[in-house]
Amino acid sequence: MCTIGAGTQNSRTFLLKNFDYPPAPTGWAFFDTFDGGYPHFALVDHDQQGLNSGLNARGLALQISRSKCLTNATPEREELRTVLNAEVLTRSADVAEGLARVEAYAAEHPEMLGGNVMLGDRERIAVVEYFAGQVLSEIVEDGFLARANHSVLGVVDNETQDSVRRYERMVDFLQELYTWLPTLDGEDVLARCRAVLRQEPILNGNTRCSFIIDVEGGQVDYLLGQGRWQSYWLAGVRTGSR
Repeated sequence: MCTIGAGTQNSRTFLLKNFDYPPAPTGWAFFDTFDGGYPHFALVDHDQQGLNSGLNARGLALQISRSKCLTNATPEREELRTVLNAEVLTRSADVAEGLARVEAYAAEHPEMLGGNVMLGDRERIAVVEYFAGQVLSEIVEDGFLARANHSVLGVVDNETQDSVRRYERMVDFLQELYTWLPTLDGEDVLARCRAVLRQEPILNGNTRCSFIIDVEGGQVDYLLGQGRWQSYWLAGVRTGSR
């Protein structure tokens, strides 16, 4: 289970997520590149070969949620999507480039676990839903997007009561936040995002990490397990605790 959301308004873009997964070592790390790729700060899970979510130095953010539509999941199918995430963060400068990579990869790899990939840069946000080679996308230049663990665009019929409940809570939150966004500074946005991520139903017994990405500020705020919120600024390579 994971719940993801994003909003964009007047070049202010933010993404937020609760990463829900069986227990395994999890953390955030900075990845430099030496072959022309973009450095990035990303969420790493030791059960996943690639990357789960992150922000690169060009201001492209990525986060995912699995779509519960395959009963025969295997480690190989799991790794396809996390390796894709690493490729997108390393090679894509904006939503348009990232979207093209995700759509092509999902269409070419129908064996990949079904899921949702959400992208954001300073100007727009987007989501790709994929399952068994079928791909549908949505792009928003002023507004918000939310996903849990089912298809909203109809790439597959796989709603569950729990997934719909978390999705609807995220939609309600993002609608309210979007309405008030012109009156809020960065700290206000962070505080509201932190609060919703640490409340049921979005928070649950499988939540391993909560995070918020401020694309314009190059900032990732994250909390691992029951620890404290920490902040990372990609451009300045600064860290701090709150």
